[in-house]
Amino acid sequence: MPGQPGDTTAPWPLVDRDAALTRVGTLVAHGRGVLVTGPPGTGRTRLLREALARLRPADTVTGHRELSALLGQYGVSPRLLAVDDVHALDSASAGRLAALVCRGRVQLLATAPSGTPLPEPLAALCGEGTVRTVETAPFDLGGTARAMRARLGSQVATDTAARLYERTGGNPLLLTELVEASALDGTLRPARGLWQWRGPAERPAARVAEAVRRLLGPLDDEERELTALLALGGPLPDDLPPLARLADAAARLHRRRVVVAEPVGHGTRLRLRQPLCGQFVLAELAPRTAHALRLRLADALEASCGPHPAGATGLLTTALRVDAGRAPHPDRLRTAAEAALTRYDFATAERYARLAIGDPPRPQKARTAARTPRPVRTAQDRTGRKPDAASALLLGRALSGQARGADAEAVFAALDVHCPDVLAARVRNLAWGLRRADAAAALAERLPGGPGHALRAAVALLRDRLAEAADTGEAALREPSAASAALSCVPVAAFARAETDGSTAALALLRRCGRLEGRREDDRHTHLAVGAHIAVDAGDDHGARLHLDRMRRTDAPDDTCRRLRADVTEARLHRARGRMPEAVALLRRAAAVRDGQDWFTTRPWTLAQLAGALAEGGDTTEAVRTLIEVRLAARHAPRYPLADDAVALEEALVLGRAGDVPGALRRADEVARRAAAAGRNATALSALHLTARLGRPAAAAERLARLAPVACPLGELRAEHIRALAGGDAARLDHLADRFAAHGRFPLAAEAASQAHRLWRDAGRHRPARSSLAACRDHLALTRGAALPGWAALPGPAAPEDRPGLTPREHEVAVLAASGLKNTEIARRLTVSVRTVENHLHRVYGKLGVTSRSGLNAHVETGARDAQLVGE
Repeated sequence: MPGQPGDTTAPWPLVDRDAALTRVGTLVAHGRGVLVTGPPGTGRTRLLREALARLRPADTVTGHRELSALLGQYGVSPRLLAVDDVHALDSASAGRLAALVCRGRVQLLATAPSGTPLPEPLAALCGEGTVRTVETAPFDLGGTARAMRARLGSQVATDTAARLYERTGGNPLLLTELVEASALDGTLRPARGLWQWRGPAERPAARVAEAVRRLLGPLDDEERELTALLALGGPLPDDLPPLARLADAAARLHRRRVVVAEPVGHGTRLRLRQPLCGQFVLAELAPRTAHALRLRLADALEASCGPHPAGATGLLTTALRVDAGRAPHPDRLRTAAEAALTRYDFATAERYARLAIGDPPRPQKARTAARTPRPVRTAQDRTGRKPDAASALLLGRALSGQARGADAEAVFAALDVHCPDVLAARVRNLAWGLRRADAAAALAERLPGGPGHALRAAVALLRDRLAEAADTGEAALREPSAASAALSCVPVAAFARAETDGSTAALALLRRCGRLEGRREDDRHTHLAVGAHIAVDAGDDHGARLHLDRMRRTDAPDDTCRRLRADVTEARLHRARGRMPEAVALLRRAAAVRDGQDWFTTRPWTLAQLAGALAEGGDTTEAVRTLIEVRLAARHAPRYPLADDAVALEEALVLGRAGDVPGALRRADEVARRAAAAGRNATALSALHLTARLGRPAAAAERLARLAPVACPLGELRAEHIRALAGGDAARLDHLADRFAAHGRFPLAAEAASQAHRLWRDAGRHRPARSSLAACRDHLALTRGAALPGWAALPGPAAPEDRPGLTPREHEVAVLAASGLKNTEIARRLTVSVRTVENHLHRVYGKLGVTSRSGLNAHVETGARDAQLVGE
């Protein structure tokens, strides 16, 4: 680590800029100039300096005076000249510089903010292609995590990286200053092997304030007011009266890349590019001014949405009025608390529930990594009257969501113990908050049939009683009325049935539910989530996509549970098809949700899937580091055997990909034994499949014979894969590769083809070995970012990285053959014999691992594109 956090003399390691640096190097090597552009704070100057360090010594200037003194010194041989902020040059210096570039005496490397006009001579150079543009961009969520880890020297908690990314918009300058300042004031510190951020300090540090001023520039009164309004309200419609009158200021800030204008429906909404800038402006306002802005914005929102807005708008207007010291009616507070619970914002839900009860909130402080329980004080404590039941129920749910199960139980105990809503909340708290699944099961028996079915099935999952969970769904379908409330348990039952009997039986159970219209939105969404989950397992990607599309259409924008389920399920589909960047991005967003647990996914399970996706994409280092966070999260999660074994299976995959095959085998073997004993046959099959792929197919095949069959198309292919590996049957593996590919499982198809290639080659069968090798590469080409695991890597000199390149003549013959010319036509065009053409093609086939002309297309087209790039 280059220095300790907070050390201003230590530069941050440069991350996520390899592609830009490679582009700069390629352009310079081919005689082109480079203009590095990008929004303020994205590291244009840093990128330029790093590029220069990798190239050759250069003259570096920052202004027109230095440049004027230097321009007359250049002789005949071209010199590399770096100019920071080239847009600031006067017209005379820009003209002389452009003339030197045109005569080939200077090769220019320069920086300028994107969107800033350049002096006309330099703009002409860019227009004609003499100087090419390379863009620097803010970090995405993954880049934010990588940058922080590179600076801090160890793993950063996923939710910490997400919160800092959200505040800074991924801007490297703001991220740098906020991390350094937070490390100095102690709000960012390592705990149990992870760097965790407790939240912003009460006043922004001087270095953060200075960075914000640099990005914002001078603000007039209207610009400052607009920035403060957007800081208070987040994305807001531009036709909202307080914003509509500031349209000119919005246009100016949009041009300066402070404000983003996003089309939404038939209108446009405005948001700050970096929320931290708005929070800084808001902190500088006088308290009375800030309170007046809050009330004005709340009035405008209520005027446009009605006097009692619900959902996100109701939550926002309540927050504005409470922060301005004008607490709304208890009904409004309860509505806001319910909306906060939907967003998994349990601290805010607690605050409004306490206000509705009459218990004044404490002053707001930074959120700590380890929450300190607060005694539950209600109106009954002071007046002897029972608290408002609805508000107290919300308070208990908010406390349970913050892992304060004992406090939540105390609140529930003061309420009507026979009320179904109270009973349901207590069951959830006992199961997830207090980790007392047996007590939760006993209490769930007191719930009436309809509402109790789903909870009983979920608790049965938690207790590893999958057959009981599945039977609950069967019982609900047999009820004469088959009411919607009773059928709410069928998705949970189908989820369990997929584990015990396979996807075929699970999908049949779901289909017996009938139409989803008329059901509660939560029940419909749960049904779709389970249907998509099972379809991915079955290899029915079309069905999975249909379910996911309906899930996304019915997603409430602020319903964190729905978004989490959709993200995790869609990531599973992307992983199965080998689209790793998309899977990793979705799982990073899902893993950033710190609170909230349910039977469909848990935080350790989500983090483990992220680690698995990173490993499958080739980033085993970050995958192994992510396992640290997985194990820490598992300490705070209730025991859930199905999820626990899914986590262990992902860990085995990561270990195997990282080279620890013995450790991976041990973990997979443990999962296979536990799952088989509990009747979780789908998980046991997956564990045996991994065991066979890791190098023990005979042992896996022997135990597979004793495992109950799983009726699932992909499950059957996995079982056949185990048997083919155990028998060393190369032809069968080739056939399996085609069948995996037919289901869209291209990573498994590539792996099976690679294994077939090895077996063919070891047997001395070179022609089928080449065919398998070509198939392996074709399957990998259909993925995006998927890498073959080390245990299935292509051996020997035939591996892609070791393959000898084509000679110029071989490449020429390959291009002509791929274009459709016959050998005689190629010979006539190249003035060589047909035998020579045949010899060249034979060597080309061996080097590229193809067996026919049709296999040449992808390789020679790629080569042609590379040659075109070099030609530029």
